[in-house]
Amino acid sequence: MLRCDAEHSSERLPDVPGEIETRTFGVSRNDVAAIDDWLEEIGARWGANQRMMFGARLCIAELATNTFEHGTAVSSVDHMIVTVRSDQRGLQIEFLDSRTPFDPTAKPRAPRNEPPDTAHPKGRGLCLVHRYADKLTYSHDGTYNRIGLTIKSA
Repeated sequence: MLRCDAEHSSERLPDVPGEIETRTFGVSRNDVAAIDDWLEEIGARWGANQRMMFGARLCIAELATNTFEHGTAVSSVDHMIVTVRSDQRGLQIEFLDSRTPFDPTAKPRAPRNEPPDTAHPKGRGLCLVHRYADKLTYSHDGTYNRIGLTIKSA
């Protein structure tokens, strides 16, 4: 059983020195895949720890997929913005989406009475985010859901 025990708050990511990259994506299945490809490229270019990058890619894939599959559209130009910063602690990631407010920092309830290999993995994605993110924050600024994640280097 997964434990959902990441640290949570509503503060923004701190400004930290190091490498930084930002990219804007639409909200589609292809954009979810493009985000993952971009994160993989960043990890290779930065020479990042593979385990740390796995956690980052998993968390962002879950958040982007939830935005695409479950987020209610606000306009025809909804989008996602991902910023990745590296520092001595690991990765600081900010994930923004322009869809309706949704706070992923609330502790997800584990699905009951379902075997782990069920064909309907509903509810497990956010639990994975909570498991892999060492710190998880959320705020809504009137335009964006702002999700901050810290993925520590292994």
